[in-house]
Amino acid sequence: MTRKATRWEGQSLDALMARWDRASIQLFSKIDSTSTRAAKLAEEGAPAGTIVLANEQTAGRGTESRSWHSPAGAGLFLSIVFRPKQLANPTLIPLLAGLGVARAVERVLGGSGVAIKWPNDLIVSDRKAGGVLSEASWSGEEPNYVVVGIGVNVHQRSSDFPPALRDVAVSLDMAAGRRLSRLDLADLVIRGVEEGCVDLPDTLDREFLREFDAYDWLRDRRCYIQMPDGSSVQGTAVGIAPDGALLYRPDRGALERVTSGRVVVEDLPAPDF
Repeated sequence: MTRKATRWEGQSLDALMARWDRASIQLFSKIDSTSTRAAKLAEEGAPAGTIVLANEQTAGRGTESRSWHSPAGAGLFLSIVFRPKQLANPTLIPLLAGLGVARAVERVLGGSGVAIKWPNDLIVSDRKAGGVLSEASWSGEEPNYVVVGIGVNVHQRSSDFPPALRDVAVSLDMAAGRRLSRLDLADLVIRGVEEGCVDLPDTLDREFLREFDAYDWLRDRRCYIQMPDGSSVQGTAVGIAPDGALLYRPDRGALERVTSGRVVVEDLPAPDF
């Protein structure tokens, strides 16, 4: 069931459009997925910068088709349409957007403990607090549009998470020990994501790599990587390459790189992390 809304966090649609300098915003009290809706709008010609924002998602999506827990009023669930002129390396998008989200969350929390787990998970206090999902559409070899979806746990208590997630998930309120503002977070997230994704580079520059390194949750952790073909490798993560690949040192052999796969840290719970 999809239900449109006229307000979010006490702000009218017109107020949000002025606040975020938007020509197009759609608000929903309930929707299956903000990214699904944003992609449909993009196919219909919605301009770059279009935002879809929901109070609740019934079919929020994470990576590898996993569901994203999106209960009513508990988190920040939004998607943004981008129309890049070129898209030489789509794998950079979740890293660029993720850094913007991490900066925003760190400012809202007013402290450290915020990190990024390659390629697209937001980590707070060693637990998953959010994620970024990017989806691109192509016209031949030219990019048609990109939708960047962001989900951040904000108001949940531990008991609000499904039992399987309680040991691995956290909300910003839980980390801060106080109730935070979804509106303030949205302000910073939208700005941070757009700073990284409006002009997409072909490779990551040294400044980005240095900053990402400070947020790199996997750095120097022992982990195993589940590859798309079902195989797995064990080793130690050592950073990311300029093209966005994860660098890791296997238990035996030389430094290697991974461009896709699921990374599981050996000493932490694995389910859906």
